[in-house]
Amino acid sequence: MTVQEAAERCNVSYSGLEQHLIFYHKELVENRIKIRERAVRQQRKGKITGRGTLHAPTPETITKYAEALHLYRTTPMSARKIAKQTGVSIRGFYDYLQTWHKDLICKRKGIPYEEGKPVDWSSVRKYNPTTAAKYADAIARLKEGGMTMAKAAEEFGLHPDCFRMYLKEHEPELHASLGMKKTENGGIMAPHSMGKYAEALQLYVTTTESIKSLARRFGFNDCSFGQFIRRHFPELHEQHQKTVQQMKKTD
Repeated sequence: MTVQEAAERCNVSYSGLEQHLIFYHKELVENRIKIRERAVRQQRKGKITGRGTLHAPTPETITKYAEALHLYRTTPMSARKIAKQTGVSIRGFYDYLQTWHKDLICKRKGIPYEEGKPVDWSSVRKYNPTTAAKYADAIARLKEGGMTMAKAAEEFGLHPDCFRMYLKEHEPELHASLGMKKTENGGIMAPHSMGKYAEALQLYVTTTESIKSLARRFGFNDCSFGQFIRRHFPELHEQHQKTVQQMKKTD
């Protein structure tokens, strides 16, 4: 609260109150000056600004957007639809959210938010909350396991191609894991990987030829082939190493 606001609320002279503070409450005045200096260019909701005023919406503004804000906080409806439904200006509601409730915007978009710090909008997920709600149950079902993407789309009444595209863009790990098969050691493997490396793997097991040599011979990346073996067949990797060591001793 400013000195003028305090004077008006208490129905006293503004200049008289100011003089009284300067002469009899210097510490209070100096403390407020320090607070205002620290607040310069650091507008934080509910805190004093460099001008000495409280950074907060007016009671009238709060009342005006109360219903719209409630819907934005509790439903997946877009801000545009909410504004139309509650009869407030779309531009005004956008500005209200950006100024006073940026935390809710960030929560919807799935990006970190900390009061007083700039928001990294580059990490915003480009989709409407209503779309997320549309696919939420099907995604949850897929994460439980035991169901294909096509069956999930059919069960929840979704267009399979649209659902597949949505998963690929917004749930890349889940999308990548679909169609994977469990290995004997509890890991997961894409079916095409075994077919790709099968012949080279057989030679790796039965000869002393190195990973790099086999990769060069079959035309694939040696690092990827090596990782494939160590991840899915660690026992074969150890066996190969022992075979190589034994051959060196024999020589």
